[in-house]
Amino acid sequence: MLYLFTWNNEYLVKEELKKWKAHFSGKFWDFNILHITNIDELDKNFLSENLLASGFFSEKKLIIIENIEKVEKDEQKKEFLIWTFSKIPESNIIVFSSLNLSEKSLLYKKFQEFWEVKRFDVKNTYETKSFLQKKYSWFIDDKAIDKIISFKSNNLSKIINELDKLFITKSSINEKDIISLIVPELEETIFVFVDRVLNLDKKNIFKDLDIILETVDIYAFYNMFLWNLRTAIYISFFKYLWYKNNHIATELWLWNKAWLVDKNYKIKFEDLSKLYKSLIDFDKNMKFWKLIWSSAEDLKYELQKILIKV
Repeated sequence: MLYLFTWNNEYLVKEELKKWKAHFSGKFWDFNILHITNIDELDKNFLSENLLASGFFSEKKLIIIENIEKVEKDEQKKEFLIWTFSKIPESNIIVFSSLNLSEKSLLYKKFQEFWEVKRFDVKNTYETKSFLQKKYSWFIDDKAIDKIISFKSNNLSKIINELDKLFITKSSINEKDIISLIVPELEETIFVFVDRVLNLDKKNIFKDLDIILETVDIYAFYNMFLWNLRTAIYISFFKYLWYKNNHIATELWLWNKAWLVDKNYKIKFEDLSKLYKSLIDFDKNMKFWKLIWSSAEDLKYELQKILIKV
C-alpha cells in the first residue's frame, strides 16, 4: 500500500503521521517502523533494502519518508524511486510526505499511477478558525482565534504551537491574552500591514508603519513589503483576467498560502499597479543614489508620500 501525504498544511500532515505510527505500533511493534527525514542523504542501497524487504517477524512494515521533494533534483535517485514503485511488496505500507512537491513534476505524476494521494489543506482563514474551534472548544473565544490567525498569517502549525504554550498556564484564552502575550513575527506583522494597504485602511496604515519601524530596519521592512505586495499584484492580475482561484494558486505555486487567493480587497487592480510601479521607481532611486537624502527618516518620509497617493 503506497501513499503520498501532501498539500499545504504541515501540522495536519504531521498529526496524521503520528496517528499512523501509533496505530501500526500497537499491532505490529515499533521495530517494523522506519521513519526517514533525510532521504537526500541516503544511498540507493539503503533505500532498496528497506523499501523492498518485508517486515521482521511481521506481516506488515511501515516506512515513512518525509520531504520527498528533496530528491527532485537528484535524477538517479528519482529514477530509482520511480522504478521501485511497482516492485514494493504489498505487505509494506509506504508513506511519503511533502508540502512542496509540484503537481507538474515527474515524481508527482508517477505517484498518481501507483499511490493513493491524500491531501491535507486549509484553504482559508474560515477553515482554520473552524479547525481551532473544534480543537479547543469553549477554552478560547472567537475574537482570540481571529487575532492569532492574523498574528501568525494563518499558519496552523505556528498558531497551535503558541496556543499550546499558553494553555500550560491558562485554562482559557481571550483576545487580550493574545495581544499581550503573543508577539507577531516580522513576516506576519508586515503581512497585516500589506492587508491594511490593500484594504485602503488610511486610519491605521501610517500608525502601523511607525510601530514597525521602531524595531525594524527600513530597508528590511521595504524589501519584505515589496515581496508581499508582488504576490498580491500577481493574484490581482489573474483575477482581473477572470482566472479561477484554484488555477491561480497552482500557477503561482502558493502552497501553504493558497488561501490568499480567496481574500478580496478594496483596492482596484489599476491602483495596485500604480502603487507597485511607484515603489519600484523608489527602489531604483535608492539603489542608484538618486535620492537627495538617505537617512532612515528621509526614506520613511518618501515611502509615506507614495502611500498617501493610494
